[in-house]
Amino acid sequence: MKKIPLVCLTVLCAALLAGAGCGSINTTAGGDTNRVITGTVNFRGDLVLPPDAEVVVRLFDASAIGQARSAAARDLPVVDRPKAPPIPQVLGEQTIQAPPAGPVAFRIEYNADDSLLRHGLNIDARISYGGRVRLRTVNTRAVTLGNAGDPHAVWVESVAR
Repeated sequence: MKKIPLVCLTVLCAALLAGAGCGSINTTAGGDTNRVITGTVNFRGDLVLPPDAEVVVRLFDASAIGQARSAAARDLPVVDRPKAPPIPQVLGEQTIQAPPAGPVAFRIEYNADDSLLRHGLNIDARISYGGRVRLRTVNTRAVTLGNAGDPHAVWVESVAR
């Protein structure tokens, strides 16, 4: 059996290592941008909502708010007049009139590509009656690419008077 010279072996190994990173990159198409989010709005069990109650659930992108705040911090000193605070982009909303007792189910159709879900969206819920918001979301509920298809439980608490 002939011995392979060390130089040939070295060249062969180098070629194999160089070719190892030259494969094709498989990219998968993004998910369908037409999406649906479902869940429930939950509140204290002993609370009975009056007949004029209204539940509003919104799915929104708050990323512009964080970007505007960080940009403002970098651009000091600010000498011009204050600008209006950025408004989050509402992607979908559902209003439920005279909701049933107990947790209130919601279903929101919205449009969002995968990149939007990668940085996360927020769910906001408010319950109004007697012409005023009485309960609202206190803790942010994030919707991401990993949990967008799951049902979401959103808790609301009394608004401080």
